[in-house]
Amino acid sequence: MDASTRLLDMARRDSSRRAMSLLELAAVGALLALLTLAGISRFGIGTLANGGAEGFARELSLALAHARRGTISTGENHYLQLSPASGNVTSFTLTRRTSGGDVEVGQMRTVPDDVTVTSASRELEFDFDGTGLAAYSIAIAGPDRSWVVSVVPLTGAIESTETTP
Repeated sequence: MDASTRLLDMARRDSSRRAMSLLELAAVGALLALLTLAGISRFGIGTLANGGAEGFARELSLALAHARRGTISTGENHYLQLSPASGNVTSFTLTRRTSGGDVEVGQMRTVPDDVTVTSASRELEFDFDGTGLAAYSIAIAGPDRSWVVSVVPLTGAIESTETTP
């Protein structure tokens, strides 16, 4: 048997086995489950909740930026309408103020269950040139970490900072 015949035999054997067996697939699944369990026990469920709070802070910042851009492009004031319940914000909606009445621009966004959001203002509004009508500040808190999203009134700039001690 020469070298070329041996190579052909090896190629045929490798090409006949193209998929994983059920046992190999089960072993991979079990390893992934163990790694996930170890990660959750190491970092805790609070880490996932803190990630939800950080994600909501980003979502709120993006919604404010969208309101500001909408105000500049249309010349009509846009604002976020916050819906409070028991002192905490439970949801918000992006709204445009028109001469015919207020029109909802975006769909209502809800606050995740393990996140606490507080704000002194119920409406966070931008003027036709993109400036904030007031100095707005929204506090977002997860189990271990917290953020403040604020609007600078003169420029309309949106700042998001982590305030965890």
